[in-house]
Amino acid sequence: MSEFEQGTDTYRIGKLNAFQQFHLSRKVAPIIPTLIPIFLKLNASGVDVRAQLAASVGSKDAAASPLSGDLGSLAEAMTSFADGIANMPDESAEFILSTCLSVVQRRQGTAWFPVWNAQQNTCMFDDLDLGVLIKLSIRVIKESLGPFIAGMLSGQGTPKA
Repeated sequence: MSEFEQGTDTYRIGKLNAFQQFHLSRKVAPIIPTLIPIFLKLNASGVDVRAQLAASVGSKDAAASPLSGDLGSLAEAMTSFADGIANMPDESAEFILSTCLSVVQRRQGTAWFPVWNAQQNTCMFDDLDLGVLIKLSIRVIKESLGPFIAGMLSGQGTPKA
């Protein structure tokens, strides 16, 4: 489990079980190719993509952002990522968000409470907007699937026999 602050609140991410990770990776897989132009653009600019991937989610330091230099080219690369998300079926997008949010808890005083009620398919906190829910989901994806995705992006796939 990892704890981190998002805004004024403290969150804790639990672990997805192996089957949740498997199904989540299947749903996320179609948008991974849309990330490749972004990572190639960042790589060409001299940004350490693996370090940025590891540090980007939850970073409070604006200087840690790779968004500097030629933003026009980066915006063009981001278009394919946005298209990938827009073309994703609703049930896949909902599966990704609900699976990710099902392992997130928020501290209230000294107790921890789930952010998402999977049975009701609803957020348990009225003050959480889509932006925060997506950031929390990205954090879960990074922690649960990060090594797998980083290996794919760096070409370090499964060794050949």
